[in-house]
Amino acid sequence: MTARIFQKISELIAEDQTFAVATIVRVDGSSPRGPGAKMIILEDGTTFGTVGGDCAERAVVDEALKVLERGEPKTLSIPLEEEEKGGVGMKCGGEIEVSIEVVHPSPELVITGAGKIATSVAELAEEMGFSITVVDPFVKTGDFPDSVKIIDEPVEQGLSNVEITSNTYVVIITRHKDDIPALKAVLNKGAAYIGLMGSKSRVKAQFEELVKEGFSKEELSQVHAPIGLDIGAETPEEIAVSILAEVIKQRRKPESSGESLKISP
Repeated sequence: MTARIFQKISELIAEDQTFAVATIVRVDGSSPRGPGAKMIILEDGTTFGTVGGDCAERAVVDEALKVLERGEPKTLSIPLEEEEKGGVGMKCGGEIEVSIEVVHPSPELVITGAGKIATSVAELAEEMGFSITVVDPFVKTGDFPDSVKIIDEPVEQGLSNVEITSNTYVVIITRHKDDIPALKAVLNKGAAYIGLMGSKSRVKAQFEELVKEGFSKEELSQVHAPIGLDIGAETPEEIAVSILAEVIKQRRKPESSGESLKISP
């Protein structure tokens, strides 16, 4: 069973699904399953594997769905006794402790552009565990890590072949003429983040053009532009840090100001 569970976990990760894994970490007294028994719980309540006993599993599934919603792991103790004794409706008489953790798919980073900054962003993002796609008609495979998916097509056409989801972070660092086509291709597609490189005056002019083409100011407010946190970055490597710092902020703590956590003496 354990081998099949790990195989299913690998399949779900390959399918970019979010799911929970419940594992028995401690057993006191009698229990249908011992430590290490695992069960996978999907967001729709579907399960694979078992931690033993319908009543116990119902309690685990109910809690796992809450954990999936909150995104935070939890450990719970389940008395395997009758309900009138404070248990879950079982006669084993023991108790199990179950750890529930969430497995998220790797975040997807889509980069439009193939210059030095794009290369630096891809190299740093790979270290952070992002799954990366680069879209640019002039992209050279050797300029990027081997794990990067390359789409050497015009930006708007190439982006039409990329699935944009709530797990997708889009970084637009193209030649200026490709900025608006890139924005048109990703706006209102549900991306977690859209960042656009450019000076304030250029970004303002591009937004004005998009408004003339029918995009609302609310739609354009999805775009982080100019891209990146203001850390005084100058070199391509420093700019990559500022871009990915903003991506991480959006992913982990969007309500954060992004300011230093320094405590004054």
